[in-house]
Amino acid sequence: MNGKAAIGVIVVLVIVAAVLGYAYSAEMELSNSLKGSNSSLDQKVGSLSSQISALTTNYTALESSYGALQTEISQLNGSIHQLNTSLQNNQTNVVLSQAFTHWDYIAVENATLLTPQYTPNATLKWIGGPLSGTYTGLNSISSTWNKFFGLWSAVWFYTESPPVVTNSGGTYTVNATVQWVLTSFATPQQVNTIVTNYTIEMHYFGGKPLIIMEVWHIVGVGVVSYPAKEVESLQTDAMMNASFSHWNNIAIENVSLVMSQYMQNSSLQWIGGKLAGNYTNYSQIQSVWTKFFGLWNAVWFYSEAPPLINMNFTQGSAVSGTVTADIQFVVQSSSNTSSFDYINVVYTIDFSVINGSFIITHEIFDNVGIGPLSQVSAFA
Repeated sequence: MNGKAAIGVIVVLVIVAAVLGYAYSAEMELSNSLKGSNSSLDQKVGSLSSQISALTTNYTALESSYGALQTEISQLNGSIHQLNTSLQNNQTNVVLSQAFTHWDYIAVENATLLTPQYTPNATLKWIGGPLSGTYTGLNSISSTWNKFFGLWSAVWFYTESPPVVTNSGGTYTVNATVQWVLTSFATPQQVNTIVTNYTIEMHYFGGKPLIIMEVWHIVGVGVVSYPAKEVESLQTDAMMNASFSHWNNIAIENVSLVMSQYMQNSSLQWIGGKLAGNYTNYSQIQSVWTKFFGLWNAVWFYSEAPPLINMNFTQGSAVSGTVTADIQFVVQSSSNTSSFDYINVVYTIDFSVINGSFIITHEIFDNVGIGPLSQVSAFA
């Protein structure tokens, strides 16, 4: 090989070496770059793995919280259901109580108590009997009840089975078979019965159930008769009760109650003592009792023997009667509360029976003895 050829070979080798060196250098740079990229990717993968782990943990916690919330919601729904049920039951009980109160007011014959139980445009349907008809509005309903009360001197009611209460869209309906026991002004010795299929519809207004519709449906009537002797005995007891009520009203020194037993033209004859005289009208009698109560700070009375009663009957009904009794009053002086006296009175009361009530027409207060309680004496 000549010199030129050798130089040529050398040149080629140098070029090849240079090319190989450059390629190796490039590969090394690429390798280093890839290693750097891999390291960065590894860091990113590690970061993403940490984030995924944190998200997984958070998801698990949220899933657990969601389950707990679902349980609480379920419990709250159960509580709400129980509260709604309790509210419905309570409202039903209040409606039932209002129905019984309504029948009570009918029994005591008080239209003033009945009227506030209705709405202003309520309706009363009366089926059967002299009051049959449909009545709308408070005035019409109140007037009907007053007509009913005008027929009967006393009213009682009872139910053999509990009323049934239903609720449909806020309208509460009470259904019951209500039986009424009544005595009339015309024939007080006769006891009557009325059987009604009763329906009352109510709505709540301002938290209170009010009647919007009422149906009084008479499905049966009857008469309960008592033997004449039993009727006389009952009326005799009633007159005796009226007498003791009068003396009790005197003892409690209540002028209003005392005067409720007199008529405008009643009379009172007072024999003996500071108040002796004849009092011939309501005003004079009220004045003398006021004076009597002014003398005494306290009054008590008793009777050693039962009063004697003489009754007058017409067609089996009491029309009048007379009660006589020896009544002893014990009185405490108003001017000296340490002073106690006795007053022995032969008492006579004449009654008339007016609209089933015993009214005093004439009274005799015969003072037959008075003195200090320490010297009390018996009736002569």
